[in-house]
Amino acid sequence: MAEASIVRFTDSSSLQDLNTAIKGLCQENIQGVLLIACVENNYLETQLNKILFDCQLPICGGMFPKIIYKGKSYQHGAIIVGLKVKPDIVNYEALSQIDDQLSDYIENKSQPIQRHKSFIIISDAMCKVSEDFVDHFYNFMGSGVTSIGGGAGSLDFVSRPVIFTNQGIKGDLTQVIALPCPLINDIGHGWDIVDGPYLVTAAKGHYVHSLNYQSTYTFYKEIIQNKVNTTLDDKFFNQYAKQYPLGIVSIDGEILVRDPIQTNFSYLECVGNILNNSMVYLLSSDKDKMFASSQQVANNIAQQRPFNNLLLFNCISRDLFLESDSEQELAIIQNTLSETPLIGAMVLGEIANTDNGMIRLLNKSTVLGVF
Repeated sequence: MAEASIVRFTDSSSLQDLNTAIKGLCQENIQGVLLIACVENNYLETQLNKILFDCQLPICGGMFPKIIYKGKSYQHGAIIVGLKVKPDIVNYEALSQIDDQLSDYIENKSQPIQRHKSFIIISDAMCKVSEDFVDHFYNFMGSGVTSIGGGAGSLDFVSRPVIFTNQGIKGDLTQVIALPCPLINDIGHGWDIVDGPYLVTAAKGHYVHSLNYQSTYTFYKEIIQNKVNTTLDDKFFNQYAKQYPLGIVSIDGEILVRDPIQTNFSYLECVGNILNNSMVYLLSSDKDKMFASSQQVANNIAQQRPFNNLLLFNCISRDLFLESDSEQELAIIQNTLSETPLIGAMVLGEIANTDNGMIRLLNKSTVLGVF
């Protein structure tokens, strides 16, 4: 495994504190800087960009709803990681404007990192082609690669610059951080099928317009009413959507969770694509199942000892679902791997290669990596 990184943490929203930490790390024997920050810091963009421009080392990372440090989550602050291996960083910019040339763009842009096998992938969660990017990137890189990552952004779902680069803070891009060292990951979610399947009769990208030839919103409301045995009004979505996501079952039996995040009282918008004529299921979980899933992920990673760097991308909707018990989930992982500080972020969609090797955009999942 790679030599340990140097980690600095601040729970402050101050750009001065961030700048001091970056400058201090750059005096150490490091070869790159990974920033994991809270979007609610509300950094002043012009001042932030000056800090990023002035950094003489490769800089990368993103801004997220929450960050994770030593098994606890924070809504303000930043984690500054001094990488002791040299990251090769590729920023795939203006993705939503590329249209049908996306595959060619990714292939051309990925040439400098084609030899690598270990990747941290950070996407702008508000970019509607993030999942298409992941699919094309995997098709180009081929099997045998390992990835971890997630979507940067805010729970208000407003598009804004959220990815750190040496050219400033940017949006509408996916950042691939290629590492010259082995990366090992494990994933889990703890969600089970409770109803279905249903036929997707109209969908486009993240938007599901009809299930079983009915308005998705009406159909979704009816099946949840049957589950909770209560008549629901139009405010049901905010209460129950986080408890009843949709799921797609792959040919090898893996459940790919799709998290409904918004509705216009007709379609449902999910974090991730759902295809026309596919079959989806209603999923459910509880805190014990989610804790058990995270425990299993931590146990699997523990078997990979020794390692130096422990990086978690945990879905923000797990945090919303577990509420005050969310810290217990993080403590389970940290306590199992107590010799290494747990750092990471609560993200809007997770990225990892699954058991069949494919890099996928996940929802409501835990992605844990070591390098």
